[in-house]
Amino acid sequence: MRPLPNRREIVSHAILLAGGKGSRLRPYTDETPKALVRIGDYTILEIILRQLRVAGFTRVTLCVSHLAGMVADAIRDGSGLGIAVDYCHDVVPLGTAAPLGLVQDWTSPALVMNGDILTAMDFADVMASHRRSGAMLTVAARQHPLAVPFGVIDTDGEQILSITEKPSVHVDVSVGIQIVDPGVRTYITEGAPMDMPDLVTALIKDGRTVRAHRFSEPWFDIGTVPNLRAATKAFDADRGRFLAESELSDVAASS
Repeated sequence: MRPLPNRREIVSHAILLAGGKGSRLRPYTDETPKALVRIGDYTILEIILRQLRVAGFTRVTLCVSHLAGMVADAIRDGSGLGIAVDYCHDVVPLGTAAPLGLVQDWTSPALVMNGDILTAMDFADVMASHRRSGAMLTVAARQHPLAVPFGVIDTDGEQILSITEKPSVHVDVSVGIQIVDPGVRTYITEGAPMDMPDLVTALIKDGRTVRAHRFSEPWFDIGTVPNLRAATKAFDADRGRFLAESELSDVAASS
């Protein structure tokens, strides 16, 4: 394994949510955890772990549930990828936020990420941005176009000022990547399911600072078969966009 490249800031802990059943990805997930579905020569999870290592992360906690043993058998302690991996296991699925209450030895802000995402985001950059902000939670956000299938009118009372036929509007969407302070655990009830939007809402209602980190790099939510195919096409077209040359060389040498 090649040494970690120099970065302007060395970061440490990431938490990956890798317990989903992936029912919308069938038949790929009939006997395989969603995080172990393949994109080219790699599993989704391996790509993420390699990206995190290059970004300067030294520890990853995998929050597992469905087919947890298969994930552990594939990744083990992470030494094969040059990164320390440990596990927390929710026997009953707890959602996308409640598993954070099971993470041990979590003492500083961690990147919390869904385990079914392909992106070229700079993970070190979003971590550094969060630390500078003093926020309790940072949500990675990306603009997403929404097509309006009607003519949209702009009015002043009853007077129509303009009309635009079937416009496309852009909204900021959460992409399943957050930087989270361990203090959020006080908002999580042990054993009770909780999703990330519920945690964000609880923090805002309590007056805590929650901020957005906007980015424009490629991003794919690999939750459906069409999305998996689109992500695979993008990855095969430009692997260097998603993985450092050293990581690509590692796979070439082992194949």
